[in-house]
Amino acid sequence: MPALAQPVLGTEPSAATLPAEDGYDLWLRYGQVEDSGQLKRYRAALQSLVWQGGGALQQSAVDELVRGLTGLLGTRVRPRTSAASGAALVVGTPTSSALIRELVPAADLAELGDEGYVVRRVTRRGRDFTVVAAHADRGVLYGAFHLLRLVQTRRPLEHVDLTERPAAPLRMANHWDNKDGSIERGYAGRSFFDWEKLPQLDNRYTDYARVMASLGINGAVINNVNTPADYLAEPFLTKLAALAGVLRRYGVALYVTANFAAPIDLGGLDTADPFDPAVRGWWTRKAEEIYGKIEDFGGFLVKANSEGRPGPLDYGRTHADGANLLAGALRPHGGIVMWRAFVHDSDEKWDRQAYLDFTPLDGKFADNAVVQIKNGPIDFQVREPAHPLFGSLPGTNSMIELQVTQEYTGHATHLCYLVPQWKEVLDFDTLKAGEGSTVARVVTGRVHSYSHFGFAGVMNFGDARNWTGSHLAAANTHGYGRLSWNPDLTAEDLATEWTRMTFGNDLHVVETVSALLRDSWRTYEDYTSPLGTGYLTHPPDGSVTGHLDPSPTTTTQFHKSNREGIGYDRTAATGDGYTKLYAPAIRDAYESLENCPEELLLFLHHVPYTHRLDNGKTVIQHIYDTHFSGAAQVADMRTRWEGLRRRVDHRRFTDVRRQFGEQIARAGQWRDTLVAYWFELSRILDERRSWLQAIVAPADTALLGGERNELPVQVVNATSSGLRTVTTLDLPEGWQSEEATSYVASREGETVRIPVVPPPTPALATLHARPRSGTVQALDSSLRSLAKAVVVPPAARCVHALDAGPDSAPVLKGYTRLSPTSRWQEGAAFGWVGNTPAATDTGLFDVVRRDYVRSGAPTVLRLRLPAGRCTAHLLTGDPNTFNRPLIVRVDGTETARSKQLDGREFTWLRIPLDGGSSGREVDVELSTGEDHTWHLSACVVLADDQERA
Repeated sequence: MPALAQPVLGTEPSAATLPAEDGYDLWLRYGQVEDSGQLKRYRAALQSLVWQGGGALQQSAVDELVRGLTGLLGTRVRPRTSAASGAALVVGTPTSSALIRELVPAADLAELGDEGYVVRRVTRRGRDFTVVAAHADRGVLYGAFHLLRLVQTRRPLEHVDLTERPAAPLRMANHWDNKDGSIERGYAGRSFFDWEKLPQLDNRYTDYARVMASLGINGAVINNVNTPADYLAEPFLTKLAALAGVLRRYGVALYVTANFAAPIDLGGLDTADPFDPAVRGWWTRKAEEIYGKIEDFGGFLVKANSEGRPGPLDYGRTHADGANLLAGALRPHGGIVMWRAFVHDSDEKWDRQAYLDFTPLDGKFADNAVVQIKNGPIDFQVREPAHPLFGSLPGTNSMIELQVTQEYTGHATHLCYLVPQWKEVLDFDTLKAGEGSTVARVVTGRVHSYSHFGFAGVMNFGDARNWTGSHLAAANTHGYGRLSWNPDLTAEDLATEWTRMTFGNDLHVVETVSALLRDSWRTYEDYTSPLGTGYLTHPPDGSVTGHLDPSPTTTTQFHKSNREGIGYDRTAATGDGYTKLYAPAIRDAYESLENCPEELLLFLHHVPYTHRLDNGKTVIQHIYDTHFSGAAQVADMRTRWEGLRRRVDHRRFTDVRRQFGEQIARAGQWRDTLVAYWFELSRILDERRSWLQAIVAPADTALLGGERNELPVQVVNATSSGLRTVTTLDLPEGWQSEEATSYVASREGETVRIPVVPPPTPALATLHARPRSGTVQALDSSLRSLAKAVVVPPAARCVHALDAGPDSAPVLKGYTRLSPTSRWQEGAAFGWVGNTPAATDTGLFDVVRRDYVRSGAPTVLRLRLPAGRCTAHLLTGDPNTFNRPLIVRVDGTETARSKQLDGREFTWLRIPLDGGSSGREVDVELSTGEDHTWHLSACVVLADDQERA
């Protein structure tokens, strides 16, 4: 397919004349063409809109043309059934329009299938017609959006002659949305699929369908791959049917993720074994039920036997057996099953588990089953090789899974335009079927005889007003959709196209924003994971901030750093043999230190820090340089954006400027944390820079309020000479501390103990250790220089000092264990009444936060209070997963409610209590108000005189 045509350049308004925009329209902005010459030419070419009828898809196409051209041309456009005098836009199919039959040979359109189209300038009897024509209605819809895109990007229509058809039949949007409104790996608010209100419809569903159709996306999986079975039963089927009705009008088929254990969870069976006749019968009946409500239902997506999900391997069967079970139920209705190849047990075989599981099954999957393969062998990292499964399944339908949402690439905080990364993967030649067997050709059915193939994109949409949480993140959505239609498009062209459609055609804006997008992936890679270092982020465990910030000390199983070197040896000669999964020529290149692509060096090899790269630098010096230069590039990105102040509307300009400010801070954390980490291991000085670094260990600590505590801080000297240092703590108001001095030799570390006295009442605080020595730079943004402290009062000051958790876990000195066995007894000071909770010890964090009691049901803790007023402080949170709001009721009345807490986030709830004149028992009920689990790590009760101390 040809490269995108160049636009005719025109003038654009200044920011003062631009209305404030909130980003809701994404790239479907239809403001009037500003250049008077261009506007005159467009109006001359599109004097009328001729539509001679058609189905619902054509109606959607005409509605969009009316909306778009009315805005772009600044004049009301109304469809008519015949061509008046003057040039006209004609849309339709040969079946629906006599004029189309006259203007475009039907044979030309039949060759394009049901989704292809032409946009063509035709002259008949001295009159000019711009034609959007297709063999079928869906092609008309896609062609209409293409015509609008041409006008939006100011491309001339005088000689337009475009022929388009999609490269693959499956172009999917995968939404990891949950029925409670949360989104796994979602960074744009909550789900816009409102399951509480459906089947009541919202206009946003129509706009979503319009956006998908504008990219040629023709299918949407609307629920998370980690799904319960509920979506396959009422009331969800009625809700799904209503949603499918909206999507249908824009050519988007509805799919759902199916839980493999649904026959057990919904059907009451005691097995989900794919060979069990009762199981097969259940799925057959379920498919009939679904298609009875949604006649064009697309089918199922399945995640099985991975990360704890149920699947056929639970019964000694294979992935093919499981996929074929569902494929058989769907086949009579024309549905398909997309079976994810993301299978691992978080062990050393993660990189090759999918290859080992699926290649022996090649040719054993049903013809309406498709294996959905992630772009790389790990998990959407900023850099990893193309997945070795591509090209290794010649007898099995295959499709590629790309992650549009930025799970490992900065969430909605970092600008990281992923189209260049996807292009590298798509253009990668697997050589599995000879030269030219690129990933793109594999997943578009041009290498093997697949019946189903294509693209799946894990979406970045939420209920944020601008859909993606960041105005710039929408470029990834646009780029994914356009690549799924035509993977031969270039990243540069797509960046330019999106910029013109989103921010207008001011040449300076186009050049600046396009360049920011194109450079951003490599910039992000530089300050996070150069040379293919790999997985370096905090684990997710349900955390919204999971996979955002650096955590090299907890991810060593992926990057294998030690005092001698860095990198994961995946070679056949000395490592785990992963390189053998590729074609011989690629295997040999990956196996060789001399020929291995340097951007993948540390993914494939473990090398000394002093290993020399092609640029002459050592690996450790390259790591230092890229982290510093990458972070500096982010600051430059903001400067370049600020140059658009008078050219972009104020609201979006301000939003993006704020995002760059956040990205600068986060990039500094990545730089300082990782540079400090690898210096600590290697003790090799940076040839260009010197610094001091502080390490607070343990970083999560419990402090006694109102008393002197000592915080251990290691001060490390990354200069060429010994230094006398002074280390202080940044403290919240009301805290007290002293400085600590030490002498630290070059390339050595010394531990100082800094006295710190917190206020006496329960609190949470972040303490920042800052070493100083003259003018030497300190890596102040390193996350390892921070202490996340929980403050608890000494037990002697408390009415109750309860450390919650299992009986086997450590207890804070002086505190009493509150465990599931702490049942209320007559005369006791505290205990559970009725239901009792479970308990968990995570082994993470400090002695107070590492463990907790928990329950999915309302649970009552009875406390004996002395006379007088007092205050209870309840500590809730989890070192791993997010927490629903904890609701606290005292004697039946709600007295406190926490916010929803992210993983690793805690909060103290303050509950006033009254023991009356002689003391009494009080019942404190803990719940979430739903069937979710509450957590309690500590319960502290202070008399009011101690509360005020």
